[in-house]
Amino acid sequence: MASGEVPTRVRLLEAAVAVMAEGGWAAVTSRAVAERAQANNALVHYYFGSVDALRRAAVMHGIEAELEGPVTAILQAPDTLDGVVEAVAGLAARGAASPGQRVMAEALVAGLRDEELREQSAVQVRMFRDLLASRLAADRDAGRLRADADPAALAVVITALLDGLLLHAVMDPETDAAGSAASLTALLRAAAPSPGPTPDQAPDSAAGGAPGEPTGRPPADQGDDGDAARQ
Repeated sequence: MASGEVPTRVRLLEAAVAVMAEGGWAAVTSRAVAERAQANNALVHYYFGSVDALRRAAVMHGIEAELEGPVTAILQAPDTLDGVVEAVAGLAARGAASPGQRVMAEALVAGLRDEELREQSAVQVRMFRDLLASRLAADRDAGRLRADADPAALAVVITALLDGLLLHAVMDPETDAAGSAASLTALLRAAAPSPGPTPDQAPDSAAGGAPGEPTGRPPADQGDDGDAARQ
């Protein structure tokens, strides 16, 4: 293979992703993919064994290509919640025309009927949840996340949030996915400590009175009553 040449298997996968994004799950056939990849039809079966196996491999390939950047942004961000917002904003910026997002939508439906695809997808989801939960636990310990947050449960919610927002963006391109993610993550942050009273606001500790009131020391002039007491 010449240097820089895309391997045939990868060309077939990318062709299958493109076909699926345009025509859906059923549109992916060995002939359609081979024509798109400008490859021999027999190579589809050589590399994948069957059209169903090609479809599953195309889904995994498409999802990995679509989510590699956002997942990295989340897991490597100094603040995981900031990473979530950044990831959602990046995915939303690609728009509903992104082949990867359309393939993800197709995979959710196809996974209801294809048990092997569902299992493969579940493995990826669990792996991401575990990594995300670990990062969220570290953020909680560092005070960046609410102290009462459950990292494992929150990882499930955030993963579902990503999928759900992408589906909404596909159906309604005007969906403010990034803004919605930012609103949710704001609720999950640890509350900032309340500032203490300033010196001019603090009550006088000796007399326990409010600011501006006399202190516990007697006034300089007590009048006639004071003179009588001294006599």
